[in-house]
Amino acid sequence: MVGIEQYKTSYAFAPYEDLRFKHQIFNAELGRVRTINDELASIINAELEVNEGKVIEQSLMEFNKNHRLFTIITNDQSRLMVTLSNKYHEHVTEMNRQELTIFYEDLEKNSD
Repeated sequence: MVGIEQYKTSYAFAPYEDLRFKHQIFNAELGRVRTINDELASIINAELEVNEGKVIEQSLMEFNKNHRLFTIITNDQSRLMVTLSNKYHEHVTEMNRQELTIFYEDLEKNSD
């Protein structure tokens, strides 16, 4: 009688690596850009506030609106990078380990 045996195991393709904090590099650079933008906004505001006129007032209003929008967008991007980094980590971790089932015939058992 032919006996088919089976062997089950898990196989890891690569050693475990924590990828959840990959966002920190991007967010550090984004923070740098935010800081430079805030410095630029301060300089522009200081310059425009000492001047008068409709064009200056309109420019200052538009600039401040754009600066607030930029801040909102960069904050959203920062949060998004944290979320995507965690999802990336989960996806890679899930793909790294595969369950294997090997079916084989035990020839020594069959020769009896």
